[in-house]
Amino acid sequence: MKFLKNWPRTASVGLLVVLAGCASAQPPADLILYNTKVWTADESAPYAEAVAIRGERIVNVGSDAQVLALKGPSTRMLDLEGRLVTPGFIDGHTHFENAIGWFYEARLMDVSNEVQMVERLKEAVARVPEGMWVTGGDWGEMDKRAASKSGNPDFLAFEPSLAVIDAVSKNHPVLLRRHNGDYFMNSFGMKLMRITQDKGNPSGGEYVRDPETGELTGMLLRRGGSRSALALPPMTRAKSLIAARAIVDDLNSVGITGIHDISRIDSVSQKKMYHTHVERSHSDLSLFEDMRDEGSLTLGVYGMLPLTAWDGLSEAGVTPGYGDEYIHVKTLKSFVDGYLMFEPYANNPDYAGDFTFRVPPDVNEMADDVVGADALGYDMGIHVIGDRAISIALDWVERAIEINGPRDRRTRMIHFEYPGMEEIERAAAIDAFADVSPVHMLHVRDSIQPKYGPERAKTAHAWRTYIDKGVSLLLVSDFPGDFYKLNPKPVNPMVVIFQAVARREPGEPANAAWHPEEGITVEEGLAAFTINPARAAHEESVKGSISEGKFADIAVLEHDILTQPIDAIPDTEVEYTIFRGKIVYDRTIDQSGESVE
Repeated sequence: MKFLKNWPRTASVGLLVVLAGCASAQPPADLILYNTKVWTADESAPYAEAVAIRGERIVNVGSDAQVLALKGPSTRMLDLEGRLVTPGFIDGHTHFENAIGWFYEARLMDVSNEVQMVERLKEAVARVPEGMWVTGGDWGEMDKRAASKSGNPDFLAFEPSLAVIDAVSKNHPVLLRRHNGDYFMNSFGMKLMRITQDKGNPSGGEYVRDPETGELTGMLLRRGGSRSALALPPMTRAKSLIAARAIVDDLNSVGITGIHDISRIDSVSQKKMYHTHVERSHSDLSLFEDMRDEGSLTLGVYGMLPLTAWDGLSEAGVTPGYGDEYIHVKTLKSFVDGYLMFEPYANNPDYAGDFTFRVPPDVNEMADDVVGADALGYDMGIHVIGDRAISIALDWVERAIEINGPRDRRTRMIHFEYPGMEEIERAAAIDAFADVSPVHMLHVRDSIQPKYGPERAKTAHAWRTYIDKGVSLLLVSDFPGDFYKLNPKPVNPMVVIFQAVARREPGEPANAAWHPEEGITVEEGLAAFTINPARAAHEESVKGSISEGKFADIAVLEHDILTQPIDAIPDTEVEYTIFRGKIVYDRTIDQSGESVE
């Protein structure tokens, strides 16, 4: 089956022979993908049939005949039988170190009964190495909120059975927190903590015992639980790396070959005095450096460092563009808002949002930080939700441009939610990128119009309008989810692309779409996960498209999502993920339990 769409239909056999002859003059390829449809993200040649890879780089993209001329005795050949090949996906907004913490936890906030708790615990013990603690909270939280709204402030969630929890966690110590701050610990955990039947209760707390047998039930009330939580082992680098390796494997399994991570330089952070935990979701960049050095970093990392640290980075040897082919930095991230609007909310006329972390007059200090960091050559990545928040951020960047003069800036408007048309056009005028997480809209779509009114709802999440006005779109996961762990975020690009195109959740009917006229195309969704984030990171010369000379970062999808029914996209699996020319995920081998290259 042939798929090359941009090849001239009148091309002569002689031309093909010439091209094949030119290709054969090159050294043979290490890996060839052929009999496929290649969506390249390269505007000069958007489609191809085959790709040749030598070492870490793509050496040929074109027809089967052209690329197969590079076959040698040791070339690995992958006949993809019409599957879709795309550039490797780049997730433009992650919180990797937060995901490390989540790795060791069971997801419990929406758990209402013991059956659900057991299922979540099974998931956690399956990924956490034996002997290591599994934690999690806060079971019953969502039920508690619902009960409070319905007039039952005294709601208290269930107590798990020690025997039931022990049965699924025999090889792991477990400590779980209930919504009210009480804890539950399994028998393995109590053994490690030396909580025995004969041990007295701690001051201000209780180790609950069965009233008939006197045996411990696993429930630890008040300080009985909080003291145990304080005694848990710390998150050492060795423990972090165990989770980090597994998380990278998971990202590779959905075709991700690069992330833009909210990061920090620890040596700089240690010298700062902060009035709130402004770096709470920033990953220590040295985690990635350790993985690179040990050979387990099978994706590229673009670190977005905190703006608050800008004036201390040079002392640590960090300048714009710092890093190497695996890890580098050039963007500084800051916060402005808490849904900060020009006009009060429609359902709350006394409130128009607020600032996050910093408040006036500190906002003026942030404006000066932007000018200072921009003068050094850093790009800005600013968290903006609300038309006023966006306007303030644009004021900062426009002022920096006026003071420091023109240069190649790649400004990031992170989330870019609830702008007015004026803010959209201003963002386009400075060639800004908008980092969009579709799940943010889907979580609140029912409340958008009642909260902000019909006019502001029109442009609240207007992704089609953003593109049409000239704002480049990045689809990002915000993985793993919010800092308080209420809302895990989907990281699978197939799911995120579907949400951006269909404006609804997978499995929902078409009429569930929220403002479907603002949906984007599948091809725009692919671009927002490949070439656009590469451009946003000044990396378009080496990644983001399947082009000769670029790194061989590639995803192979089981189906052609450009032509299949839209509702099939979220279930589309990744067959292979290639990073720097090596297959780092092979669906068939991975499922058999064997290792890949």
